Amino acid sequence: MVPIKPKQLKYFGVTALSLTLIFVLHYITQTPVSSETSFVSSHGSPEDLQATSEDLASTPEDIVSTPEDSDTPFSHETNHESSKGEVEESQETSDSKEEVAVPQDSVTEEGSFQTKQNLMFVKTHKCGTSTLVNVFYLLGVRRKLNFVINPYTHKVNVNGRLLPPRPGGQYNIQCQHGTFRPGKEHEILPKETSLYVTILRSPVSHFTSAFNFFGAANMIKKKYGEQELDVLVGKYLSERVEPDKPPVINMEVNSAARDLGYKTFAQALPSNMSLEDKINSFVSHIDKELDYVMITERMDESLVILKEYLGWELSDLFYLNRMVSSKPKAVLSEQTQQRVLEIDAIDRQLYEHFNRTFEQHIERVGREKVQILVGEFRRMRNEFEDKCFDKTREVQRGPYGSASWALSDYGENKNQACSFLQEGDVLLTTAITDLQISYDYKNINACKSAGNCIMQATIRKIQQDYDNNRIT
Repeated sequence: MVPIKPKQLKYFGVTALSLTLIFVLHYITQTPVSSETSFVSSHGSPEDLQATSEDLASTPEDIVSTPEDSDTPFSHETNHESSKGEVEESQETSDSKEEVAVPQDSVTEEGSFQTKQNLMFVKTHKCGTSTLVNVFYLLGVRRKLNFVINPYTHKVNVNGRLLPPRPGGQYNIQCQHGTFRPGKEHEILPKETSLYVTILRSPVSHFTSAFNFFGAANMIKKKYGEQELDVLVGKYLSERVEPDKPPVINMEVNSAARDLGYKTFAQALPSNMSLEDKINSFVSHIDKELDYVMITERMDESLVILKEYLGWELSDLFYLNRMVSSKPKAVLSEQTQQRVLEIDAIDRQLYEHFNRTFEQHIERVGREKVQILVGEFRRMRNEFEDKCFDKTREVQRGPYGSASWALSDYGENKNQACSFLQEGDVLLTTAITDLQISYDYKNINACKSAGNCIMQATIRKIQQDYDNNRIT
């Protein structure tokens, strides 16, 4: 064997390196680097890619019948190319800090959010939430999703016996009345995949609505006789205020704070902490726990932003004003309004804070985009409402002094979503309980009432229309 000299060794090394570079350059020029190539290199074999592509190419019917297999169970129609791009983007950023769907004070970059799969909605009283719950219920039954509910009750206690999701599935929506308990909620609907949302209403308007609805007005009238609303509210506030035991928390005063769990939160704070500091701490706590807070006075904007955060369609947002009070709305004097704001201190600070952060959500989605979507949504929703109702007929009087137009022939017979959106919580929750227990939404137990039987039939028709893409 002839020994290799150092100069020869150097020559062979350079030659080998040159050949290697030529081969690499040739491979690059002959092999285009596609998004699929990148996906395979980081996720596995071509067989894995093929399976993923098949999943992405699922039909709307597949997504409806197996929401637990879908990355976005709320989406009825999926743009498969964009979905694949989102998967690749998530892999590229997997090593970085996870983005939060809610803009912080210093972050309002347009489009910088991730859609979430599921919805955890804290239902606050007298904020338009009866209307919203029916929207969420309709969305869920169309897609055969799983609700976080206690069987046959329209109030949810997450520490009580919950109706389990269908086998192989997971919880998708919580939207019924119940005190917010973040620790337990996180176990049921993980924040990584769920959007935590509530809605707030202007405190004076909120108080006035609750004052009439929950019977405080009638209670004061019995004691003092018929009086102007301003006088009745003044007497109520005088009787309810206890200077040595602030704050007042009940169904009329600081009602949103009550629903959001202020009492439990405040009990864990130092006893010598001032009320102002407790309220500030609570507002910060809710800001951290909730991804998005809607505003009742800006309902259409709120829904359009929610659509973006959850990947919904505009048609998923259609609502009907199911519970509109027929009682005349009196206006409180400025002096009484100021008294309401003073006693309603927690709700006032919550509203002021989240009314400001609402603007950040608009910036996050894109102000021009929101404006365009709101215009389109209002046009579509008004057309839907005009088809559902016969507005030439007298209004129908409902419970609690509520009122609505009568359903049209279209609303009664051609699109069951119209009647569904007009139903009450109790009947809907009963029917949905039966459907979720049935596992496949078909083998339903015997109806508990005639109304329940009708509602089950209504839901089946809604699902059929949705599966056949007949939702107009």
